[in-house]
Amino acid sequence: MTTDCVVCGRDAAVSDACPHCGAACCADHRSPDAHDCPGTDAGATGGWRLDLDGTGTDRPPERPLSTLFRPGLGLALVTLVLVVAAVGAVAYVGPLDGGLDAGAVEDRVAERTDEERRAAGAGGVERDPDLAAVARAHSRDMRDRGFVDHTNPDGEGPNDRAEAAGFDCTVGENIYQTPRGALASSERAFADHVVRSWLDSPGHRETLLTERYTRQGVGVAVGEEAVYVTQLFC
Repeated sequence: MTTDCVVCGRDAAVSDACPHCGAACCADHRSPDAHDCPGTDAGATGGWRLDLDGTGTDRPPERPLSTLFRPGLGLALVTLVLVVAAVGAVAYVGPLDGGLDAGAVEDRVAERTDEERRAAGAGGVERDPDLAAVARAHSRDMRDRGFVDHTNPDGEGPNDRAEAAGFDCTVGENIYQTPRGALASSERAFADHVVRSWLDSPGHRETLLTERYTRQGVGVAVGEEAVYVTQLFC
């Protein structure tokens, strides 16, 4: 299946769509700089891990160097956006345009996370509905107040939110944001790509595979222009 390159009009394979914004691009214009890609115009966050080494440090790790990111302005923004091509066994049939089932995405992200942890020898994690409620509230807050960061505009971080909800544990958090125009062809494809993107990012991977965690909660918020995912571990 082919379409026209957004820059030069030449044939462009659907499978070669920009992985950051989903634009149809030929091989010569697939680079973000070559088609003025809006999907990388921001920085990136790593996964948040609180005092993993007993040092008393509760700051997020250094941002990983990645070709997926480039520095930007404003608050740190996760720009791990979806490849619009086929993912796994799901064939490309066009982006989701009839609405995204947030609950289905949450279920699959949690399921895939548990699978990846078990495969890596980190041990499975149980799904905690109360933890998911905290994660979902953060995703909605990012959507409603227009930021993407582990720390909200009030200065509250993952541990603050967990403590306010009654949790007494060492928390870990991964977040993800993607423009609506870059959605994959199904909730399953979307969720699988989110987890794979976290695994491909050193900071997020370390958070996702930390052995000490035994519970997880995933919360998704769908906005008019973007989708937000928060994964919280205890």
